[in-house]
Amino acid sequence: MRRGSPVVLLWSCVLVGILPGCGEELPAPVLPESTEQTEQPLTLVGCPVGATANQYSPPLSVFPRDTRITGSSSFTNCVSPSDPEVTSGELLIDIQRPAYSCRDLLELGSTRAEVKWNTGETSTLFQTRASLQLSNTTIAITYSGTVESGKFQGATAVRTLTYVDVDLFECFSSRGIQGMSGVTTLTLLGLP
Repeated sequence: MRRGSPVVLLWSCVLVGILPGCGEELPAPVLPESTEQTEQPLTLVGCPVGATANQYSPPLSVFPRDTRITGSSSFTNCVSPSDPEVTSGELLIDIQRPAYSCRDLLELGSTRAEVKWNTGETSTLFQTRASLQLSNTTIAITYSGTVESGKFQGATAVRTLTYVDVDLFECFSSRGIQGMSGVTTLTLLGLP
C-alpha cells in the first residue's frame, strides 16, 4: 500500500482515535496571487529607418595616423508613443582620433553622441561600441548604453549601423578608405 492511500489514512484514524475531520477531504490550499509583474521595457522612441555616412581625413590605411572623422546619421520614420511630435532625428560626428587606422574600425570602445530631434530637443547618448566584419564589404556596429542627459534621460539606447560596399582592401592601397556609408537604426527604451 502506498503511504497516501485511503486505506492507510483510515487505519491512521482508527489507531490514533477518532479525530475531528479525520478522513474528510481537506480543501486545496489557497495560494496567494502574485502581485509581482515582470516589467517589460517600453519603446520611448523607435527609428527603424535611417542613413549614415562618415568621411576620414586623411583616408584610412593600415598605417595609424591622426584622423578627423566627420559625418552624420539621419533617423527617419521615428515613432514615439510618449511624444508623438518626435518623428525624426540627426546625429552629427566631428571628432579627432589619434593614431587611427583601418584596424580601429573593428575596435571595442565607448563614445558620446548627441541626437537632435525634429522638435529642437536633444538627447546625449553614452554608449559602448562593438563591431563585426560580416564580409569583405560589410561592417556592422552596435552601440548600446543610456541617454545620459536631455530628452528621454535615463532611457536605454541601442543604435545600429551597417556599412555596406566597403572595400577593405583599399586599406592596403595608397588611396585608403575615404569614407563609408550605410543604414542605421535607433531605439530608446524605458521602464513603465
